[in-house]
Amino acid sequence: MRARTDRHNNPMAFTTGIAKQAGLALGLDYEEGDPFKDSVGRTYYTARLLEEPIEITIRVIDAIGFLTAGKGRRWAYIEMSRALWHSLSPDMKRWVIGHCYHHEGGTGMKGLFTEKA
Repeated sequence: MRARTDRHNNPMAFTTGIAKQAGLALGLDYEEGDPFKDSVGRTYYTARLLEEPIEITIRVIDAIGFLTAGKGRRWAYIEMSRALWHSLSPDMKRWVIGHCYHHEGGTGMKGLFTEKA
């Protein structure tokens, strides 16, 4: 079975809640994808990205960063300050997203991350 990242054109497999928080437009930037449950049984939906996945993912991280309001990690495998993220070049941001994509188990979009950073 294809990874959730690849099924949703979403390199970091973020949820519709994250998409909404980042200011993405439902029906324009994303749509509701597959449901999944967390460890306590709450249901979330993966955002299915409708356009260019790297550009949209950069917009999400630019808007909300890698840390929650409570300073917890949004993704267990990466933590980065907003200042550091915003100091990166577009190619380095692509590289970071590719790193996350790898951790999410994606394979179908690998070609998006083969350019040098």
